[in-house]
Amino acid sequence: MNPDSVNAAVKKNAALSGFLNVSKPAGMTSHDVVNRVRRITGIKQVGHAGTLDPMATGVMVVALGKACRLLRFLADDKSYRATITLGLITDTDDITGKVLHENEKAKTAPPEREAVAVALDQFCGAIEQIPPFYSAIHVDGKRLYELARSGQAPPEIKPRPVVIYKIELLSYEAPVVVIRVHCSKGTYIRSIARDLGQKLGLGGTLSGLVRETSGRFNIDKAAPLDEMLADPKAAMEKVVPVENALRLPLFEVDAENARRLGLGQKITADNLPEPAAKISEDQEEPPENFVLVSNATTNHPFCVGRVGEKEGQRYLAPEVVFADA
Repeated sequence: MNPDSVNAAVKKNAALSGFLNVSKPAGMTSHDVVNRVRRITGIKQVGHAGTLDPMATGVMVVALGKACRLLRFLADDKSYRATITLGLITDTDDITGKVLHENEKAKTAPPEREAVAVALDQFCGAIEQIPPFYSAIHVDGKRLYELARSGQAPPEIKPRPVVIYKIELLSYEAPVVVIRVHCSKGTYIRSIARDLGQKLGLGGTLSGLVRETSGRFNIDKAAPLDEMLADPKAAMEKVVPVENALRLPLFEVDAENARRLGLGQKITADNLPEPAAKISEDQEEPPENFVLVSNATTNHPFCVGRVGEKEGQRYLAPEVVFADA
């Protein structure tokens, strides 16, 4: 691997403002993946759009270079294929943790499929979810998993609001349940596994997890890390440009207005597109007042703009400038 030649290819193709759809393997942390992508591409500024636990596999969206500034504009709904083992309770709510209890009834007197389906339906919609003790949320300035490992975890964890847009029962062969979940950012699938087990009176733990989608990114088009290592130049050809990654309407401006926006100035403009509203059939979201702005002369997206109105006049202000106008 020659980082210099890869860097040259990256700059030539303007890939510094793009995203990689990486297929994360089991056993690696999200931080490991980011470090590996840095080595593959030779780019120092690399970030990601959502942590995956080491045991999990699947879609991990990685931002390269200046696209790191745009991570907050990516759609944050995600979908997972999860395997849950009923009758098993662990301290981490997944199969990697210490076993606290085993309930043989999950095998000897398991619930009927219909009972499992009814229990799953109770998770749909806006719910309050208690995160696992071994999770990355902050409590009193420290990560909860750090407190749990040191024996200082709080006796209770405050529930957090999440949205489950859709949950499907894919298969059930006691004690193993396989589901697909489409959910909001911040949803813990380990908590669903734990809570499903509680609803069925058996206990439950997450024994497998694949992230299938993250916003517009799908597992079918995710690039395995080992393939990227084997052929870095081919990997860079898989970089998704900003305009294909963001669920934002595209607005073109002339060269002069592009220059002004690039300097941080807002412009008045007619015929601005309406803000993005609905994200998918399964998901209702309030409109966001952001648009992706492109230079009509060069056909080159260069900033995310915020649409506003003052004294009856609509305007466009630069929110994030991520490339030369």
